[in-house]
Amino acid sequence: MTSNIKRFFFLIPLLFFVVPASSQGLQYGLHIGKSYAHMYGSFVTTAVDDVTVSLSPGLVSRFTGGGYMRYYVTPSFSIQPEINFSTRGGRIKENVDIRDRELRIDGNLMMHYIELPLLFRLGTWIPFPEPPRYEPSGYTYHLLAGVAFSYNTSARFNGNLRGDVFGADFDERFSGNIRDQFRNTDLNVIVGAGFEYGRVTRFTVDLRYVLSILDINDNPDSDRELYNGTISAMFGILF
Repeated sequence: MTSNIKRFFFLIPLLFFVVPASSQGLQYGLHIGKSYAHMYGSFVTTAVDDVTVSLSPGLVSRFTGGGYMRYYVTPSFSIQPEINFSTRGGRIKENVDIRDRELRIDGNLMMHYIELPLLFRLGTWIPFPEPPRYEPSGYTYHLLAGVAFSYNTSARFNGNLRGDVFGADFDERFSGNIRDQFRNTDLNVIVGAGFEYGRVTRFTVDLRYVLSILDINDNPDSDRELYNGTISAMFGILF
């Protein structure tokens, strides 16, 4: 089942090359924006020997962007495959108790994904002008929903560990590659809404929420369930 899903989503990039740009009801677009990512799941306090850690990541903000193709089934309903680069993870600010000495973690867990969404879009529309008439540009509004296959290209934790250890100030910066603690692939559901301005070439604004439906934790020493959640604001142009 999973392998069939992967094969289906890896066909999406081919559509950008095999479908001619002159096809009726077909447009291409680019978008860029900001993502606000967080992680959720069974974040519980973990105690090993004399070390106690409680993790509860907050929002981390990073760049997102990519390209897409939109095929109009009807003037109001369209199918939109995309290729995006997105950043997920979380900002971690938590206390660590080591032998009754409390230290503070302040860092970012950053995971980079290549994302292949397949979206279904329902919206208002403006009829294309017919020569010799000219009609001014206008606004359209839309809802979108779909699924996405995502591939994890990197995962890294960067941060500082600060505190008072036996009367001395402790401040240590650390960084580590932790990609082996997460699954390579993720499956997501996407919902969103937005508006566009223009006539043929249009400027677009989308607000989306991307939610993992698979447990991405792959650490054999942990039985926690971890999931990604991302809010994205996307700005683009449609040709």
